Amino acid sequence: MEKRQGAALSGAPLVVVCSAAAELSLFLRHLLEGEGLTVEIAVTKQDALERIVGRQAAAALIDGQLEEAIEICKAIREEMDGTGGRIVVLFSTDTLDVYPDFLAAGMDEGLVRPVEPGAIVSAVWRKSRQSNAHDVSLISFRDVEIDMRGRRVRRGGREIRLTRIEFELLVFFAQNPMIVLSRKALIAGAWPKGIFVEPRTVNVHVGRLRRRLMGHGGGNLIRTVRGSGYALDDTEMSRPEEKAHGDED
Repeated sequence: MEKRQGAALSGAPLVVVCSAAAELSLFLRHLLEGEGLTVEIAVTKQDALERIVGRQAAAALIDGQLEEAIEICKAIREEMDGTGGRIVVLFSTDTLDVYPDFLAAGMDEGLVRPVEPGAIVSAVWRKSRQSNAHDVSLISFRDVEIDMRGRRVRRGGREIRLTRIEFELLVFFAQNPMIVLSRKALIAGAWPKGIFVEPRTVNVHVGRLRRRLMGHGGGNLIRTVRGSGYALDDTEMSRPEEKAHGDED
């Protein structure tokens, strides 16, 4: 597809949309250009790489249903590692089983369709601005702040001490808010590569992280979804800690 001329602001961050679905591509282009971003569309791996490398894209937005989407994600990640660019993938509800594969391929954030347009804008624009500024030092969710450089966590202004794995889990949750993450996905996102981790071990660490976050009377931010996994979610803040079934499921 050809780039639409004249719609984006001069000098605006570039987002490469990787999708062969014409209706989705046009919708995403209209949505993101309306927020002041430059948008180009690619339908093949080679096309995506040429645009990302040649134009120094700030972000890539990949349709998870695109043919060879995982391979495209891997190739893009290799090219974007040195630029700080981020990768966002759109999933359908029946393709979430490949979520961990995209994580292993270098995806930074996943969104599940149907998704509010504002969530897409927030994910891409936030990442694009951070990529351009080379500043991803602070991640926040509700009253939780994660200092990536200092590896410190505060909730409501109070510092929370976490182990290395607990910190990596929280970062991964915060990078994928409101999304139910399977234990397999959490292992891929928080543990060092090549280490065997049992699902029960994930339960234990998530349970400890939840308790530390609630240690000073804060609400529950980690929702347990039986048989599926966990999500960083503020809809259950008023509920007590899910202990027996939540951490041992």
